[in-house]
Amino acid sequence: MKKILLLVAMAVLMQIPAKAQFVHYGARIANGPSYVADDLLTHTPIFGFNIGGYVDYMFTEWKNPWSENIYLQFGLNIIRRGTNFQQVFVNMSSIRQGFFHNWYAQIPVIAGFKYEIPQLPAGNYVNFFLGPTFNVGLWGRLWDRQVTPGMPQSSNNYDTFITGDKDDRASYQHLRRLDAGLILGVGYQWRNFTFDIYMDHGFVALMKKDDVLAPFDQTQNNQNDQNNTGSTTTQNNTKPKDRNAYTGTNNAFMIAVGYQLPIHR
Repeated sequence: MKKILLLVAMAVLMQIPAKAQFVHYGARIANGPSYVADDLLTHTPIFGFNIGGYVDYMFTEWKNPWSENIYLQFGLNIIRRGTNFQQVFVNMSSIRQGFFHNWYAQIPVIAGFKYEIPQLPAGNYVNFFLGPTFNVGLWGRLWDRQVTPGMPQSSNNYDTFITGDKDDRASYQHLRRLDAGLILGVGYQWRNFTFDIYMDHGFVALMKKDDVLAPFDQTQNNQNDQNNTGSTTTQNNTKPKDRNAYTGTNNAFMIAVGYQLPIHR
């Protein structure tokens, strides 16, 4: 589903003709809940944040009845993403907890459709928009703590703020610095003021880590093969598919307020 959304966004952008002109420039600020979607971790949001500027292209010379409604937007944002997380290991009577607070430079490429509301006075618009984003990690902070009573090994008892060094507390020593995602949202414009609600969904897993469940899957497959063939000597030697154990991706729901001005020619 994620790949389909990204391909749809790219296809929309590729269908837009290159002949266009700058019509607006503006700035916006946004905040909202940000979290990392991961099936293995219990997570709660942190305060997500966006601030940046943009320019709009309008296709006024495009010979199409919708030429005044379709626009393309390029921007540059500084964004904050992350999550609080917790993981409980019942068999070990152990608990792991921490957070990611990560800052990125984000370049969104947005295709939008703007429509003036005929029932209201001039200057009232609604718009719908979507498009891919490209993110580069700038700096970040990681807290990762695990406590396991009865097991003194340092791998089971640690705190990156106490037992670790500064590299252990730097997010991008542990996480991928590059990310790509998709923005999908709706907005309202009154004169020069803009109000938007949008989802920012990441596609790149934050970490690369071997899946510890893969050997158990291999054992289960062997047992199923033996049951199906009725033989205790049959063994499936197929190498299990490499999988990323940490499937977490950046996600955020943002509410934005902005102001734009026309570009005079």
